[in-house]
Amino acid sequence: MKSILRLTLLCIALLSSVTSWAQVSFTVNAPALTATGQPFRVEFSVDAEPEQNSFKAPSFEGFDVLAGPSVSTGHSIQFINGRQSASYSCTYTYVLLPNSAGKFTIEPASITVEGKNYSTKRQLVEVIAEKEEATTTNRSRKNPENQIAKEDILLRLKVSETSLYKGESLRASLVLYTRANIDNVEDVTIPPFDGFWSQELTFENTPSREEYNGRIYETYKITELLLSPQQSGKITIPEASLSVRAQVIVNDNGRHDPFFGRRQIYHVTRNLKSEPITINVKEFPAGAPANFNGAVGNYTISYKLPESEIVSNSADQFEITISGSGNLKFLTAPKLSLPESFELYDTKVVDNIKVSDTGTSGSITYTYPFVARSVGEFSIEAVEFCYFNPKTQQYNSLSTEPFTITVLDDGTSSSTPIVGNYTNYGGTMRQLDRDIRFIHTAGLSATTGETLVLTPIFWLIVVIMLSLFAATYVTLSKRIRDNRNVVARRMKHADKMAVKRLRMAERSMKEGNRHAFFEEMLRAMWGYISDKFNIPVSNLTKETIREELYRRNVSSALVEQFCEIISRSEEAQYAPSAEGDMSDVYTLAIEVISRIEESIKR
Repeated sequence: MKSILRLTLLCIALLSSVTSWAQVSFTVNAPALTATGQPFRVEFSVDAEPEQNSFKAPSFEGFDVLAGPSVSTGHSIQFINGRQSASYSCTYTYVLLPNSAGKFTIEPASITVEGKNYSTKRQLVEVIAEKEEATTTNRSRKNPENQIAKEDILLRLKVSETSLYKGESLRASLVLYTRANIDNVEDVTIPPFDGFWSQELTFENTPSREEYNGRIYETYKITELLLSPQQSGKITIPEASLSVRAQVIVNDNGRHDPFFGRRQIYHVTRNLKSEPITINVKEFPAGAPANFNGAVGNYTISYKLPESEIVSNSADQFEITISGSGNLKFLTAPKLSLPESFELYDTKVVDNIKVSDTGTSGSITYTYPFVARSVGEFSIEAVEFCYFNPKTQQYNSLSTEPFTITVLDDGTSSSTPIVGNYTNYGGTMRQLDRDIRFIHTAGLSATTGETLVLTPIFWLIVVIMLSLFAATYVTLSKRIRDNRNVVARRMKHADKMAVKRLRMAERSMKEGNRHAFFEEMLRAMWGYISDKFNIPVSNLTKETIREELYRRNVSSALVEQFCEIISRSEEAQYAPSAEGDMSDVYTLAIEVISRIEESIKR
């Protein structure tokens, strides 16, 4: 018993010491916007126990104090994972009424905690004079529908820009404006945003106050998206819609209760629609450089050169990273020109892109692997990247530096130059007098005799040639038809082939073979796009996938999920094991391919 008492006292001592060490927070909470005739609350909160009667409120000049201070306190102790934490709060609440319209300042309040004084910051409050019709609703009517005017609940689609260049980004927010007590929102319909690439944004789902048409509203965000136009001209975003249910309180002064009456609560349903919005998308200015591929924003370039000396028939790579903000998801790899004797392989693309309410930013790294076959010294031209900056309305070009690669002999005969038999022009090795030999004309002479024209042998040769031509034509036509049928069948049954590959991946997942599972997932995803759109796998990148799917009106969310599956599969092949990650990727792949099929068939 004594040990328990000592432990309790020790915990209390530690708790008090932690409280004294912790930084005290003393804050004020008041609306930044209100209207004349509307009471509002001001709260002063401290997260530590103050000294008795140490709180001093400001004078509240420009406001009438209707109530306050109302004091509320809270104290809690929590045990989480064997650790104890404690919290304390004390709040002083006032109800104020503005005297007139204008901008006012709530001066700092002060309080004392353990002998130390703390003060809040000044709080600015703007008071506006509302329109008269906004406050003349006839509350005496018993019909609940008449208690809420049409302008009391509104739905607006707000956009950050109405005129911009193709490839720029704008923020679209669907906002509910209300002066009534809303207790339910349903049947939300978001417009399709045709002509835009769209990405949903995360946002704080907290109400705020806003003035609109001379009235004060509580505003609630329904959704927020980042839009990037993919075509020039005027694009109209159609209306959004939803249904809200508002709560109405009606005072019923019936005969049964002549003194106080009775309050009844009713629910009023309103169907709301936003106004369509037209966006003016400007085309790029004239004079675009030849290497401009639609990159819009503000970028920088960095690069990593290959080794200056390599051995023939060995591999190396050239790496370029483009960083900045803009339409990063639609950039194409800059062109790298190598000598003919170099073998350039598929470009590897790794992106690190973040989407926020300010736009798309991050970086994309392009890696160009190659193999040098011939011996010699080769000059590589600079790689250029051109983009359009909408702020300066100018085209800017970035480039790497040109560099030289010396290819040394690896000791094989295929790459060792032979004096007198090899020459090097512009980086291309050519072998003379070994691959093509001249035709000797000695011993050939013209024969004499009568001509074969119009003889039986001539007509026989003509018939044979025509027969061969007809047979060749029929064979080639049949092969072309068969090839077309094969391509059509591949495109038609692309989803079925993807399902077969996914089943093989599922078998590897059940066997616990992580590497084989993600390898089959990659074959399924790349193979589906290759079969569906008749594109060789070697020509596929995430950028081409985005372009092909977007061209067929597949939503940007589905496109990004498809590319995310590819990225996760590439990374997970060699990443540490995570419980459930194979199952998650497998389930998501089936869902995404099914939804893409539905979108394309519409």
